[in-house]
Amino acid sequence: MKPILDPKESPKKTAIKAVLGNSFQFYDDLEKIINHCKKEWVFLKGTGWVLFVNNGKKDLFYLIPQSNYFLISLTFSEKERKEFLKDQELQSLHADIEGTSKFSEGYAMQFAINDEEVFERFKSLLLLMYIDPFKSHFI
Repeated sequence: MKPILDPKESPKKTAIKAVLGNSFQFYDDLEKIINHCKKEWVFLKGTGWVLFVNNGKKDLFYLIPQSNYFLISLTFSEKERKEFLKDQELQSLHADIEGTSKFSEGYAMQFAINDEEVFERFKSLLLLMYIDPFKSHFI
């Protein structure tokens, strides 16, 4: 199954499920976590449909459906990176955070979500740093 490339209509849940296959369960769980966030599907010529997610103050990440997985990309600032590396609850991600590439807009990190372990790693970052108002450095 190819990624969702038809520019005429934003993807429906049935099309996303068909493309993601077994990884759809992680997409469905993520939808529940970000239900209060602004979500916008945008069609990009080279990529196809991309879901941009914003919490009202900050772009959190974007998601690209792929065949049997989805790609999550996010960017964070130097200040955010330092805070992430101090946070002991993110200890399992420290090596990944330290290995991020620096770009003009900040540090970029990606997750290819196709199994429980990768999804949980991404979810821990999302919940602890962006969604949880008691923990978050940025909300």
